[in-house]
Amino acid sequence: MENNIILDSHYYREWYKHIHIAESTKIGYKSIFRRFGQYMMSLGPARDLDFNKFYFGELDSIYEPIDEEFIDGYVEYLLEEGASHATLYTSIEALKCFFKFLKMVGLIKSNPTAYYPNPYYKLKKVDRAFSKEDAEKLLLASKKVDPFFKQFYVLMLLFLTCGLRAQEVCLMKKSQINLEFQTIEITRGYKTSPGVVSVVDKLKAAFEQYFNHPKWFEWSNGQDKEVFFYKGKPLNRSRLVSMLQLVYDEAGIERKVRVHDLRHTMAQLLFLNGVHEFSIQEQLRHARIETTMHYLNYNMNYLNYLESNPDIL
Repeated sequence: MENNIILDSHYYREWYKHIHIAESTKIGYKSIFRRFGQYMMSLGPARDLDFNKFYFGELDSIYEPIDEEFIDGYVEYLLEEGASHATLYTSIEALKCFFKFLKMVGLIKSNPTAYYPNPYYKLKKVDRAFSKEDAEKLLLASKKVDPFFKQFYVLMLLFLTCGLRAQEVCLMKKSQINLEFQTIEITRGYKTSPGVVSVVDKLKAAFEQYFNHPKWFEWSNGQDKEVFFYKGKPLNRSRLVSMLQLVYDEAGIERKVRVHDLRHTMAQLLFLNGVHEFSIQEQLRHARIETTMHYLNYNMNYLNYLESNPDIL
């Protein structure tokens, strides 16, 4: 019998025993949970499943719970596997049902799908990206939050031009950045496949100033350290979210923002600047162009922009 980290867990057994949904729905969801479990096991050696202690930060020995970023990674995986909109919709709804129940009965402390959008029902358009104007506000706000060291500015500019995932940014070390060739080698993070992204001139200049600042020399102490840190410690998800929230507040952004929204924003901004879809695919490191088109097709800002700026075509 095939082992599956989800189906073999006490979480699934409790859910199946006590959830108040039709038996046929339970049976249908089982195959979805099996696929989710297979995805989890593909990322590394299987261990006892604890959603409250899902990630372990080796640098500070702190456990963190499963979060929206992991769900984003799974949805992106489904897209690259060519999943239909119906499959995507049902998969997200099943995970919402699962984690909502676990939170309700006290088996997990936080629900990673509590605010997770499901844009796939009847091809409903859901815009997750910031507009070009809001992206500019974020960059300006990041300078105001940290006007001297400008770490917040480098961080925001990195997200908006490179489209990295949260874990990739948290674990990124200086040795991964090659300013001579203007590239960043992505080798660390829960996404196991390596890749390379391009660094624009503005980010190159920001990195050069950043790595020559006294605060960086104090932090790195001549070692190959993590590029970003907060309150004297390397970034983890919670510290990253805290830093970004300071920028959102300064910029007057009131809606709930997920780190992955910045990845969508990068794709949209490149498209608005006339970059071809295949080049955006390369920067996002998507295996399938269909995944990249998902990032573009579910943003209404760029459609409105093109309609009001016909000369860009």
